[in-house]
Amino acid sequence: MEMYDVTIIGGGTTGLYAAFYSGMRGLKTKVIEDQPETGGKVSFFYPEKQIYDVGGFPGISGEELAANVEKQAQSTSPALVTGVKVQSLQKQEDGAFLLVTNDGGSHYTRTVLIASGLGTFQMQPLQVDGAAAYEGRQIHYTVKNKEKYKGLKTAVVSNNRVGIDWSLALEGTADEVTLINRNNAFRAVYEKDEENLQASSVHVQYNRTIQRVKEEGGRMTGVILSDGTEIPLDHLLVYEGLQMEKSVYEEWGVHTDKGRIPVETDMCTNIPGVFAAGDAVVYPSKTMLIASGFNEAMAAINSAATYLDPEAKSQVYSTVIYKYTDH
Repeated sequence: MEMYDVTIIGGGTTGLYAAFYSGMRGLKTKVIEDQPETGGKVSFFYPEKQIYDVGGFPGISGEELAANVEKQAQSTSPALVTGVKVQSLQKQEDGAFLLVTNDGGSHYTRTVLIASGLGTFQMQPLQVDGAAAYEGRQIHYTVKNKEKYKGLKTAVVSNNRVGIDWSLALEGTADEVTLINRNNAFRAVYEKDEENLQASSVHVQYNRTIQRVKEEGGRMTGVILSDGTEIPLDHLLVYEGLQMEKSVYEEWGVHTDKGRIPVETDMCTNIPGVFAAGDAVVYPSKTMLIASGFNEAMAAINSAATYLDPEAKSQVYSTVIYKYTDH
């Protein structure tokens, strides 16, 4: 079985940046992500939102930021495994670690970096007969690549501010946007959100649910609402909440405090050879910002490098490593 120097659990922006920096340090690196795609919560929850707390970007959408970090990671060619969840972490007699995933896979590594936040999540599926057949094709649980909705009829199902955000993000790209809310109001909204919705061209259906899907020739052509209204559409986006799975860090022997992993500035956990970064960790004066994860990722990888080789440099500089490759 192939051995890696560093295996990163979590392929969000923190995990991907850690993979880049690990590769830059010359470490053989693997990333394991439980979702089918990388990008984590940034690409999943904020794809259409502008992010302003990352240096060098006056504003960048979550989707663009996640894509840029993934491209950066790929420049150092880490191994990438998606769609599987790490179920156990076991330290072997030789000091290496065995990670076992839910597909029965075994992954061997000399160090581990936990960058998987507070646990895994799944979106609440649309509870309508026949809907599952269109998931991933015409039914989606996040806004990615807005251009694929260009000129098409699109509906959003949500009683949350997320639904308003998605609808407004698609306005002007999609030919028509309908927002379907099973209640008579939206949850977790600010007054400005409702004002923006009212000023938009989004059609809002309150107190209605989807009763069935219409299809023709193997494609979804529309939905029938609970009051009998028929809405023709090409794509349907759904945000009906999350199914959160509690982290299993304690089961792995990693100490936690209220679900998070206590660390010092070196990002070391209580298990030698296991490090953590991103939303998973807690330390005095920690800031819960996307940008914070990048710094924590570097600190964790530097600690992993010196753990593997006490003679290794405590940190490296990209300007030195790449100075001969600039064009």
